[in-house]
Amino acid sequence: MNYRDILGIPKKPKKKVEKKVAPKPTAPPVTELLKKEFGSLNEWTSKPPTEKRWSKNYNGDKGLTEFERKGGKDNVNEGPAYEANKVFSKAEKAYMQFQKSLDELGRFATKDTGSKTEQKIFESQWKKQVVPFYELMKSWLKRHNR
Repeated sequence: MNYRDILGIPKKPKKKVEKKVAPKPTAPPVTELLKKEFGSLNEWTSKPPTEKRWSKNYNGDKGLTEFERKGGKDNVNEGPAYEANKVFSKAEKAYMQFQKSLDELGRFATKDTGSKTEQKIFESQWKKQVVPFYELMKSWLKRHNR
């Protein structure tokens, strides 16, 4: 029993929904005519023949694909530029972490003394000494990646 029955509210009649059926066309659709004339319209229904993986003996490299013969990895020799980028990204992460910790130290000094002079000293020394060194590192990386 729900609240509608207790209050005496009559039940709502359910609406009837009639489904309309479309009449079947007398002429075949255009796609059917094109299929008859040109064949299947989907380019991907038939698969091109592929290399059989295990057509030879399992022993040795004869049954493997070229990718598997090379070890199954992308054997691209990226050279020293890739290594330089990897090392630079580590240095850049350390730079960002150092910057965050220096900002935190400046905020602590401000909170401790109530004066922003020490924080301003930290920021000015950062801009004078560390930022130029970081710019030097970035220019080195640009020259190295040419």
